[in-house]
Amino acid sequence: MERHDERPVVVGVDASDSARAAAVWAGDLAAAWGAPLHLLHAVPGEAPAQEAQPAWLRELADAAENAGAAPSRVEVVPHGTVELLADRADRARMLVLGSYGEGAWSGMLAGAVALALAGTVPCPVAVVRGAAPRVAPPRNGPVVVGVDGSATGHAAALLAVDVAASVGAPLIAVHAWSDVAESGGGLRRRHDDWAELAEQGGAVLAEEIQAAAEARPALDIRRDLVNDTALRALLRWADDARMLVVGHRGHGLTQGTRLGSTSRALVEFAPCPVVVTPPVPAPVAQATHSTNAAR
Repeated sequence: MERHDERPVVVGVDASDSARAAAVWAGDLAAAWGAPLHLLHAVPGEAPAQEAQPAWLRELADAAENAGAAPSRVEVVPHGTVELLADRADRARMLVLGSYGEGAWSGMLAGAVALALAGTVPCPVAVVRGAAPRVAPPRNGPVVVGVDGSATGHAAALLAVDVAASVGAPLIAVHAWSDVAESGGGLRRRHDDWAELAEQGGAVLAEEIQAAAEARPALDIRRDLVNDTALRALLRWADDARMLVVGHRGHGLTQGTRLGSTSRALVEFAPCPVVVTPPVPAPVAQATHSTNAAR
């Protein structure tokens, strides 16, 4: 019997429209997962008494409940924003943030906070936005995942499969290949045989799709194999996507925890929610990949 995942979806909130969009988006996902929903607001100094909590916080909780998931916990905590969210991420199924905040003092949902947390906390981080400020993020469309054959890319694919199946959306797996690669701050030719590069890329994509189909036979899975950069390939889907799912870093993972260039650019510029999965040690992920493929 599959064990139910009781970890909460944790949302960092403030009084901004972006926070409301993040709470509604998270409520939708928490309902699909059957997961608890926690709303968390950091304040300087002492937290107000329960009866003195701001009206906007109750309104935000009501909006999340209308999306499908009544928050099981609404907290105002005296703490630094990044530190508080990082602490709660240790026990979260996903950490959800808006794309901008209400003010400089809190920085609750500022891009800098999202960039500081994505790739450093042990759970996926979702940065929620629509096509423009005050435009709600999409609640339909496909779940689009970037796959590259790396350990972290495989973890992103596993999450995307789970989300797509849970919300009833099609899954689009995207793999971009190119005959150039970064090397020492410049570009170099990887190969002269484009057909071979395309074949290698197709094999990477086929392996992920096969694993997804075996895990969720009823899931509508589509593929997109393109000769381009990963960033451009994923941004082409962003206007119509329910969300983009990417690994913290792909090939070239270092011991640091900075976001890779593709995931960082998507967090900053994609016109839809972006979910970044955390780093995965290669030996662990490879073992998981082998186990899934053998099932």
